[in-house]
Order: sequence, then C-alpha cells, then structure tokens
Amino acid sequence: MKKIIKGALVLLFALCNPVLAQSAVDVGPASPIVIAPPKNATLVLEDSEGRMSFDEARSKLSEFRRASELTTPNSVSAYWVALNLRSTHSLEHVIRIVPSVGLGWKDIRISVVDADGKITEIRNYTGVHGMHNRIANENPLKPAADPAPSQYALHTLRPGQSVTVFLRMYADQRFPPKAYAPQIVDHQRYLEMRRLGLYIEGALAGAMLALAIFGWYNALHTRNAASYAYSIWILFALVSAIGQPVHDGQRLFELFIDISNIKVNHLYLAEFIGAAATFGQSMMYVIFARTFLELKDRFPVFYKVTHAYIMFYFAAAAARLLWDQHIIPAQIFWLPIGVSTWLVLMGVFTCAFIRMREGFEVARFFMIAMLPYLLFRTVYILNVLAWPSPLSFLPDVGIFYFIKEPTTAQAFGVALEALIMALAVVARTRMLQEQLSHNIQVQKELVENQNRVLEATVAERTRELEEQHDELEETHQIVIGSVNYASRLQRSQLPRAHRLEGRFVSLGVVWEPRDTIGGDLWWISSSQQGRSFSLAVADCTGHGVPGAMLSLLVSNSLERIYSADPEVRPSEALMSLDYLVRTGLNQDAEDSESDDGCDAAIIRIDRDACSMEFASAKIGLFHLSTEGMVRRHVGSRASLGYRQPPDDEDIPLGQMITYSPGDVFVIVTDGFTDQPGGDKATPVSFGYRRIERLLVEMRGQSADQISQGLRETFNRWQGAHQRRDDVTAVVFSL
Repeated sequence: MKKIIKGALVLLFALCNPVLAQSAVDVGPASPIVIAPPKNATLVLEDSEGRMSFDEARSKLSEFRRASELTTPNSVSAYWVALNLRSTHSLEHVIRIVPSVGLGWKDIRISVVDADGKITEIRNYTGVHGMHNRIANENPLKPAADPAPSQYALHTLRPGQSVTVFLRMYADQRFPPKAYAPQIVDHQRYLEMRRLGLYIEGALAGAMLALAIFGWYNALHTRNAASYAYSIWILFALVSAIGQPVHDGQRLFELFIDISNIKVNHLYLAEFIGAAATFGQSMMYVIFARTFLELKDRFPVFYKVTHAYIMFYFAAAAARLLWDQHIIPAQIFWLPIGVSTWLVLMGVFTCAFIRMREGFEVARFFMIAMLPYLLFRTVYILNVLAWPSPLSFLPDVGIFYFIKEPTTAQAFGVALEALIMALAVVARTRMLQEQLSHNIQVQKELVENQNRVLEATVAERTRELEEQHDELEETHQIVIGSVNYASRLQRSQLPRAHRLEGRFVSLGVVWEPRDTIGGDLWWISSSQQGRSFSLAVADCTGHGVPGAMLSLLVSNSLERIYSADPEVRPSEALMSLDYLVRTGLNQDAEDSESDDGCDAAIIRIDRDACSMEFASAKIGLFHLSTEGMVRRHVGSRASLGYRQPPDDEDIPLGQMITYSPGDVFVIVTDGFTDQPGGDKATPVSFGYRRIERLLVEMRGQSADQISQGLRETFNRWQGAHQRRDDVTAVVFSL
C-alpha cells in the first residue's frame, strides 16, 4: 500500500512539475564523451537577489523557463538550472556534471534528486581556484583506495535510473557563458582523453621551458637588450601557459602546487597568478617587439603609442588583480583591452613589414612568428564578444578538441610564437655579429688606408707647418707691434701734464692693463674750463683690445659732455655718459648684438671752497683725513651703457664732500679689490678693508708715496696668482 501511495505521489509530482515533465537526456554507451544537452531540455530560473535556497528554488519549478527563451546572463543574478538525466547503461556509470564552457560560470552548487526524492549534494565549485588533484600525491606503484581520483565532482548513475540535476551558479563577467545547460561527461572515457591532454600541454610547457632556458643563456651570452626582453617575456608566457585553466584543470596547481582555496583579495591565488602572468606576458611581448624592431629610433610616434598602451594595460592589470569588477559587463572591461592589444599588435606587424622593406631581413621571422599570436588574440576578442571563433568549427576529435579551448589555443599560439621568435632572436644576434665583424673589417681597412695616407702626408704637413710657423711668427710680430702701438695710443688718451698742473698738491696713479691695453681709464677735464675741474675713473667691460676700444668711446664721450657744459654736475654727467655709450654702441636698436658698458665715478672739485661733489656707478671713493680717519663713499648699484637703462632707484646721485688741506682721496677699480691672492691655501680677494688699513698706516705721506705703497702691497698679495682684470688706482691730495 505504501509503495502504491508513494508511486502515485511521484506521478502526481511529475505531472504538476514542468521540469520533471521535460524529456530526459539519455546517458548510455552510445552517448558521446561530453554530452551537451539541447536548450529545450534545460529549464532556468533567475534569482535576481541571489538569496534563494535550494528548497525555495525547487518549490518554484513552475516558474522555470526554457533556456532557449533567455538572453545572455548577467553577473549579478544567481541562476538555477534544472535538467533530467536517464541512464541507459546496464551497469553503474560514473558521470561528471560540469557547468557549460567551464570559465563561463562560477560559485556553482550542484544537487541531484532521484525519483525517490533523495537529494545528493555534490561538492560545490567556486570557479578557478587551483584545485589540487590527489593523484599527484599518490604512489603509482601502490594500489590506490580510489582507482580514479579526481579533482572534479562525480555522481554514480544506477542502471535505468532517472534523476533531476539542479545547479545554482553565477555568470563570470569576464567571459559570459554561452549556454545554461551543463555538460554531462563520461568520467571513465574522459580520463583516457585527459591523458592525451596532458601529453599536449606537457609538450607545450616543455617546449616553452626549453625556449626560456635558451633565451636566458643567449641573453647572458650576448648581453643584448632584445635578448633580455625575449627571456623575460618567455618566462611570463611559460607561467601563463601552465597556470591558465584549460578544459580539465590547471596543470601547475593541479599536479605540482597545492594552493587550493587560497584567496588574494577577491581572487583565488591560482587565478591571481594566472591573470598576473597573462597580463605580464602581453606587456612584455610589446616591450620585446619595441626593442627587437628598434621602434624608439625608427618609429618614435608609434613608440609613444606603445608606451601609452603599456601604461593602460598595467592599469587594467592592477584593476583586475586588486578590484572586483563583477558589476561591469565583460564588453566594457575586457573588450577595450582586447581591441587595444590587437591594434597595437597590428601596428607592430606593420612596423616589422616596413623594417623588412628597409633591409632588416630578420623582421621576416618576426612577422611569421606574429601570425599565430595574432590568431590567438583574435580568438580571445571573439570569446569576449561571445561570438564563435574559427577554432570552434574544428571537429571534436583528437588534438582538435584541445585546440578549440581558448586557453589551450593561447598556449599553442604563444608556443609557436616563442619558437619562431627564438629563431628571429638568433638570426638578429647573428646579423648583429656579422655587422660587427664587417664593421671591424671595414675599420681595419680604413685604418690601414689612413696610415698610408698619413705617412704620405706627414712630410707634406711638416713642410706646411714650418711655413705656417714662419707665417704665424710674422703675424705674431705684427700683432705684438699693433698692440704695442695701441698701448701708446691709449696712454696718449690719459690726462697730459698741462691738465694736471696746479690742480693737485700730490698725485699718484697706478694704471696697469692686464693685457698691455685694457678697459680702465682715468680722465681730467680741460684746464681752460672754469674755476672747478672734474676727475673721472671708469672701468669698461672686458679687457684687452675690446676693453681698450670701449675705453676710447668713454673718453671721447667725457670730452663731449664737458665741452658742452664744463660745470655739469657729476650725476648728470654719468647719465649723459650712460646715453652716449648706449647709442655709440647702437645698443638702443632691437637688432643690436652688443650689451656692454662701464662702471664710472666722477668728482667735481672746487678747491676754493674746499669741497667736492661725488657721483658714482659702482666705484667708491676713499677719503683719508689728516687725523688718520678713513671714510669710504659708496656709489649707486647701476652700471652705465648697457641695453637696459638703470632703474629710477639706481640712478647715481651726487654727494657733497668737504675736505681739509692735506686730506688724501683714493679711487680704485674692481681689478684691485677683486684680485685673489694671499698666503692661505684658499686665495681670497684683496678687498676694501685691506686698502683702508694701508691708508691709515701711510697717513701723512704724499699721494705719490701712497700709490707706490698700494702697488707694492698689491703685487705681494697677488704673488703667483694670475692677474684677473685691469688695475687702476688714482690717489690725490688737494
């Protein structure tokens, strides 16, 4: 009676339940290894809040819809999938229930309900998290407790048994799932196919490991930037290939390293390592291509584009590894990355073609090597767009089954790229060595030819040098004669005796140009002009011939100023001198090439009133009284004659000075005060205080004696040091 009631309830439940009323998918000996259920056999319920329990989902079976009626899933909602299975095997049969396309779903929970209502909950999946395969720790020489250990969830179907499979899962925003229906895998037969997968992936990993060893050996041997870039890229490619999830596992973490369920931020450690290696591989490939093709020198604009791309890609990698972007649709986050990468690679391919046309033959290898790399990148973009790639049309047999997997295709592409690129690196290194050998041979022949030419021309050059030496000696004598003559002319511009007569009690002058002629001068107004007279000292820009020419202009300008107005005030005379020097050198014109001038001091002396008016541009006046007191009168900070006129606050102003008979006045140029010397290890300037102390020591002596003392003290101070500037000192008493 109980069996009848129970059967009636099951029948009633089946009639009322749209899921159980669906046609079942047969699992039997004639089924393929991987069964992809049709859309009309799969029912789906969207849980927008993701909070629904298994019992709640099971109670809402009437709300499930056919998978063919739904659009692409989003990454926020949870999706409940129901599928009926029926075993047609005569014996118990082990199956895997794998979410469609593996990478498309994450955080998966699987439950199986049999006809009696018994619920079997299979181990949950959480996506890519480096599940370690227990077979890696088994001793192959000892019988195992489980003859077929697996990292995947398994379920055993009894002969003729019908079950309903429930899956709760979320869509992965990176690679939108292409189907809701799970794949039903024949576990025993799949183990045999998996062995082939291990062979293929092992061969790829071994090839890249060998290429990595070769790359580093070549880089350390040649010490070439392109070889180093290739070696770093191949290491990233190796880790990426063995760390990426493929159709049935992640080899690096499945067989060698147990990092199951370890999280870094929002990612599992296995996923973190795989993503970091993939991003690093892409960036390093562009860096390697830039170095190999010499883009910085040959294509500077595109080089800057790749620089921006690397920074963008690095930012995307940081966002992927450090920030959970599950709320962003895949096309928004991943499509710009894939498209920008594809465009940059096409740009690199174009640059390689141009380099090949220029004669850089190894660029041909580079272009050939890029073809599989471009193909795998194209497959990646199509996968992000959820569009079928060319590889998806390959038959599900042999090696083609593995190449259809996007990550396996990536490994194939990178391996082929690395293999052909290794030939390109070797060819490039050989080309550089041949170029170096050729250049050395050319240089050797050039040196030999140059030696012969040199030997043939040494005698001729020696003869020419002797003739040139004679000509230079003759020219030197002419120059020396000219300079000496110029010195006589410059000395003739200095005040003559009739301008000094009766004006000073005593006068002493030190006038020593650094280079025979110079830019310092001292000047006295004509004795025929008024009861007062003026004395000027100027220090012109430069020394030698340029300074002497400028001093001639200054001397003539002073004559012009005082011939027009003998009683002109010193401050006004300085401003007139500033104007005349600037216009005389044409420095007031916009196209002037000169920017020269002078420092100057002018004193107008009234002997009857025992007074003088002093104005100066950067040249001071020492006043030694008969009591032995020294006072220094400082001029303005302006210089005269340069392109830029003095500022209003720097215009020289007149200073009235009274004196007593017997007082001594001293004017020196900066060649005196700035001369380094002394007996210390570090030379210091002569300075103003040393002049003041010397004047105090020599008080009561005549101006001529004081000037002689200044000359001797200055020469001792200079010692072996080189004279820096023209030196002028005018000492007088009234």
